Amino acid sequence: MIRLLLLALLFFLAYTVYNAVVRSLPGRRGGATPREKGRQGEEMVRDPQCGTYVPRGDALEKSVRGKKYFFCSVRCRDTFTGKK
Repeated sequence: MIRLLLLALLFFLAYTVYNAVVRSLPGRRGGATPREKGRQGEEMVRDPQCGTYVPRGDALEKSVRGKKYFFCSVRCRDTFTGKK
């Protein structure tokens, strides 16, 4: 029983070291990150209707009179643009 536990622990440690080495290689990352995300996370944008801050990737984008606005929901977007 102890041998089985030691073998499982050894396997886990080897797997952890392998993942750390693979992720540290240049050109390889653990997962693809969206363009909006940088080292400090995703940019937050403010909804002009309700004032809520939303990650840019989750926000609804709408151009009004040539200016881009970002909204937290369809309801805020439609209220801001005058739609019902």
